[in-house]
Amino acid sequence: MNKSEYLNKLTNELGHMPYGDVKDIIQSMEEHFDEGVSEGRSEEEIAASLGDPAELAAEFKDGAKFKQVMKRRKLSDNFKGPDGRSRIFVILFNVFLGVWCWVILLAAIFAAFMCLAGDAAVIGLIVAGLITGVLTEFLVPFIFLILTLVCVAVFLIALLILGIKYYAKGLKGYIRWNKNVWNYGLGED
Repeated sequence: MNKSEYLNKLTNELGHMPYGDVKDIIQSMEEHFDEGVSEGRSEEEIAASLGDPAELAAEFKDGAKFKQVMKRRKLSDNFKGPDGRSRIFVILFNVFLGVWCWVILLAAIFAAFMCLAGDAAVIGLIVAGLITGVLTEFLVPFIFLILTLVCVAVFLIALLILGIKYYAKGLKGYIRWNKNVWNYGLGED
């Protein structure tokens, strides 16, 4: 892939970033290509050393600055491959930490739906009691019980929505970190 193809793909991948940021990134990348060519490297070699434009764009979207990205790319030029330690570390880390995060999330979802099921059961009891005429003296406490359960369920669902939103953001970074450790190892010894 030559310079213009690489920069076009990178521009497309940067997509929804502010125009000024994209312009600065592309200008810096053009300078990087020009420096590499002046050192005697071909455009294809430079593009290959930068890696996939989609991955590069993801780093910029995560807020990395040009110098940080280029430093990482230079370190990855000398990369020999992952060692067995890093892969074992990722597996064990996920078993002891990652699995429990999923269990907690599923427990919160289960609790919210059980609250809603409790609301439905109490409403069913009230309707049955009103139809049979047995429940007239306990109607007010049951109504307060329903309102309390509905408020708890709404609170849990709102908390769950916020939790899932931030959990998804954290999970994205966590998966990216896992991928980096799996592919590139734990770093220098």
